Amino acid sequence: MQDNARKITYGAMMIALFAILLAVSLYAPLLGNVTMFFIPLPIILYRLRYDRTSSLLVTATGVMLSLLIGGILLVPFALIHGLLGFVVGETVKTGKTKLYSLMATGLTLLITGMMMYVAAVFAFNFNAIDELFKVIDEVRVQMSSFMGKVGGLPDNYNEMMDSQIEFYQTAIPSMFIISVFVLAFIYITLNLEVASRLGNAVPKFPPFREMKLPVMTVILYGVVLLLSLFVATEPGTNFYLISINATMILRFLFLLQGISLIHHYMHEMKLPKVVTVVATGFALLLSPITTMLGILDAGMNIRAWIRKDKVK
Repeated sequence: MQDNARKITYGAMMIALFAILLAVSLYAPLLGNVTMFFIPLPIILYRLRYDRTSSLLVTATGVMLSLLIGGILLVPFALIHGLLGFVVGETVKTGKTKLYSLMATGLTLLITGMMMYVAAVFAFNFNAIDELFKVIDEVRVQMSSFMGKVGGLPDNYNEMMDSQIEFYQTAIPSMFIISVFVLAFIYITLNLEVASRLGNAVPKFPPFREMKLPVMTVILYGVVLLLSLFVATEPGTNFYLISINATMILRFLFLLQGISLIHHYMHEMKLPKVVTVVATGFALLLSPITTMLGILDAGMNIRAWIRKDKVK
């Protein structure tokens, strides 16, 4: 009886905290940008302490309570964060690695985001992507008008902008996937850090400097580049769509690999952390070079040479 009473009391507390975080995120614009990332925390904390069925009940109650806070439009937002909390708590409770939790969280965000997008199109006739590019087109027209008045408009300005917009329209899937997993990383890092400080055992990521992509990623990247050279890639075709998005995702991964290599070198040289931070900033500014470093490290294992030079 005491255990059930504690479970119910703790569940009520977590539901109340979930509702408060939702309300602050909705009605306090500046503070809400921060609290939004901690909305899954109450569900995570409850799942780390109690069973799966009770955690699902607490999640469902929190989502239903969002109706009273912000109406029907807040329910999808609450559902996404409730599911995120449950997935993170479930993976940690069952002893999965932090990388597994990241992948599960990213997939949850990816699937729920796509479902919300489809639901918005069919239920409300609202296409967020179309609206975004309408705004971009309006900005382009305004910039064209302004630059034309000051005499700084290039002759091929409209063709250049049309080409860029067409590229971004094609690359939406990869940009969405990358953004989702970056967002998942932020959610995982912040919430598990708080859970750890509250006395819960949570997994840790291995040091970023130890990141190592498999050689297969280099082979895959080479195949994509070769196909794009020897196969006609007309804009609008399926192959063009696949090659653009595959290239963007792989280049992002190689950029991370390159930054990881720089962190590894700084660690081996025992340089101060401030030097590593500055080097990371330059690596991002010189992203093409950093990406090339990442490709070489994934394919040739440059860090093994760094260790050999250090031993000598």
